[in-house]
Amino acid sequence: MSRRILVGALVAGVVAAGVAVGAASASGGVTATANESTFPLADPDTLRAEDGRYVTYGTTVGAGRGKRCGGVGKLWVPVLTHGSGNTVGMSDCASGDALPGGPGEWASGNIWAPGVVRFGDRFFMYYTASRKGSGQKCLGRAISRSAYGPFRNAGGWACPPGGRWAIDANPFVAGGRMYVAYRDDAITSGPETGISVVRTDGEGRAEWSTRRDALKSTHLTWDTRRAAGTTHVIENPSMFKAGDHWFLAYSGNNWDSARYATGIAKCGTGPIPGTRCTPLRDGVARPYFGFTGEAGLGPYRGLPGNHRGPGGLDVFTAADGGKRVVYHWWNGTSRFPMTGAFGRDSGGFRVR
Repeated sequence: MSRRILVGALVAGVVAAGVAVGAASASGGVTATANESTFPLADPDTLRAEDGRYVTYGTTVGAGRGKRCGGVGKLWVPVLTHGSGNTVGMSDCASGDALPGGPGEWASGNIWAPGVVRFGDRFFMYYTASRKGSGQKCLGRAISRSAYGPFRNAGGWACPPGGRWAIDANPFVAGGRMYVAYRDDAITSGPETGISVVRTDGEGRAEWSTRRDALKSTHLTWDTRRAAGTTHVIENPSMFKAGDHWFLAYSGNNWDSARYATGIAKCGTGPIPGTRCTPLRDGVARPYFGFTGEAGLGPYRGLPGNHRGPGGLDVFTAADGGKRVVYHWWNGTSRFPMTGAFGRDSGGFRVR
């Protein structure tokens, strides 16, 4: 069973336009339990499957790493199955591989940061892999009738010119249309990175004329504070709506450090930002969520367990319409996924 961190009630906020972030209890608050896994899984993405259970996907896990619920071997896109109804939970073992056989013919190597969404009666996966012949990190697309897979490869989706990277795609649905937020280095130059949002057609292909910048690393300073290497990293985006506005959760700094953390920016009233998103709570200089110890970056708020390097935070919806999050943390060697309830109190967004 997964380890659990019991927490208290979270005051329910954001009730504008009938949309609440956080699941309301009979007392008007939110009672939630954060759940963490012992399975080493980076870049998690969670959704509610067609049978009402929750599934969490993540970056490729090699043979001999992590516990399988059954069977052995490499998992291209591990699937952790857990919870049901309003109880999300978490699992300590992988129940299967959502993309057996690995990336499509255009790519090679391991898969990073798969993002999955249900659109109509199908599930669409966007994943990162290395382009054959160049090693450039690009995005591919795969489709399935089930959240558990197997997903069928549907070709490359985004591969910017000049060798720039496109990674960490996170699809979402709004107003009967599908959109994708992703790290898009094509909107920057040199060591800088950025995040774009684009609308798709019914098959998940990008309608590139709709693409807009959401945020760039040049808009922040905490992404490079005490950072190793030359790249100014912002990545792992997740768009979510609270009240009348859309918000962007994103990660920054070095993934293999206590400094990796999560920012939140306000993006306007549409799923595609009309102007640059605005980082919240002194978000230019510090992350919104992160490790609160000395090795961290002085975030506005901590997270359950106060683990080092919390990032890849993805916002998803539970059975009752309340918001939940999944993210990973770093123990100095591996990354591990956690889920929790996401809501607002008088000070802003909070994870319990």
